[in-house]
Amino acid sequence: MRLTLPTVLYFGTWTTLVAAPVILVVLILMGQFSPEAIRAAFPDVPVSEMQSDDQIICAGIVGLVPWLIGAWVLYQAQALFALYRGNRALTLEAAQIIRNLGVGMVVIAVAQVATRTVQILMLTSANVDGERMLAIQFGFAQVGLLLAAGLMVVIGRSMVEAARAVDDMRGFV
Repeated sequence: MRLTLPTVLYFGTWTTLVAAPVILVVLILMGQFSPEAIRAAFPDVPVSEMQSDDQIICAGIVGLVPWLIGAWVLYQAQALFALYRGNRALTLEAAQIIRNLGVGMVVIAVAQVATRTVQILMLTSANVDGERMLAIQFGFAQVGLLLAAGLMVVIGRSMVEAARAVDDMRGFV
């Protein structure tokens, strides 16, 4: 086995996909999803003492949505690196995976904004009127992710045309 960049990236993404659930279990066992840890993760959110521990834990679990989407994006990246390892970079399949990566990154950016908003709503739902919060956070991280996603979608579309051109050229030979 030759040690090439696609090979390193393929095994790196594979390792991350396997390690992520293990790390999640370790974090749960370490108490990172306990009500106290979740309250500490939201220091500016006034969580009522009337809020049940189950509701607080559910709010923490909602925060995993972007990470689950990220796992799917990582799986797509692994598939792309597998094609690159097999010298099938300029194929319609690779182009579609690149487009999927871009779409997945858009969904992650939207999910980051939405989940944070839902978490804050969940954490303040037991507060008295006037102390409930609706906070929407959209920052440079999401802007950067959207720009990168847009680039991936454009590259994916360009790759579709390039793959079709390569297929046409193979037909002439």
